[in-house]
Amino acid sequence: MRKYFEIGKINFLNYINYFGEFFFKALFILLILFIFVNIWKAAYAGKAVIEGFTIAMMMWYLLFTESIVTSTSSVIKEVNKEIQGGDIVYQLNKPYHYILYHLSRALSYRAIGFVVTFSMGAILVWIMVGGFNFNLLSIPAIIIIIALALILDFFMIMSIALLAFWFEDTNSFRWVYDKFLFTIGGMLIPLEIFPKWLSNISGVLPFSFVAYYPAKMFVNFNVNELLRVIIYQIGYIFIFAVLAFTIYHFGSRRLNINGG
Repeated sequence: MRKYFEIGKINFLNYINYFGEFFFKALFILLILFIFVNIWKAAYAGKAVIEGFTIAMMMWYLLFTESIVTSTSSVIKEVNKEIQGGDIVYQLNKPYHYILYHLSRALSYRAIGFVVTFSMGAILVWIMVGGFNFNLLSIPAIIIIIALALILDFFMIMSIALLAFWFEDTNSFRWVYDKFLFTIGGMLIPLEIFPKWLSNISGVLPFSFVAYYPAKMFVNFNVNELLRVIIYQIGYIFIFAVLAFTIYHFGSRRLNINGG
């Protein structure tokens, strides 16, 4: 695993040199947050709590989900380009696994993206709605849940990206995936606001363990639910990791058979 750590470290230092990209991307997210803060303030008019969320909790929840989802790297674009252009053949004989190589790069990129977006967004949210009763003792658990959420998101995205072995462009699949994250994944609104039947279904799907549960644990930490969330995240990571490696195995074999 040391080589993947080194790959991640090298890419982390490289991404730091392009800090402006993360900064201006975060500025755009701040504009979205500003709009949503005002929308939710109107929705909370005369109400202190909606489905267990105060206005401050709701905005910090939204900031958290935005920081996770919008920190995504360009894995789809890179994999599509490498497969379509044939550059992937140069990766096959490298002393590392293609998927784990991209995982190391993606996590280093997303670590910076998450921290920058959340830090800048936190200032705006604090000014506009204030803070909330945050449990400082939950920080280690929150970091673990964020890491697992990013890994899960990567393997789901990579499973889509590797379909480029059979499809010319997988960006349309990614578009559908993103919409699942935005809606039943709980990025835009907590699942509690959904009808009960939809909330129950969404709450066990993998999308909610990327956005909804990490954000909910941040604004309303529950030690009793912590173990369940982590078990589900690890379980889904295993499932989609197996799926990604399987797709890669058959896709690379197809590439070799066709003389790629």
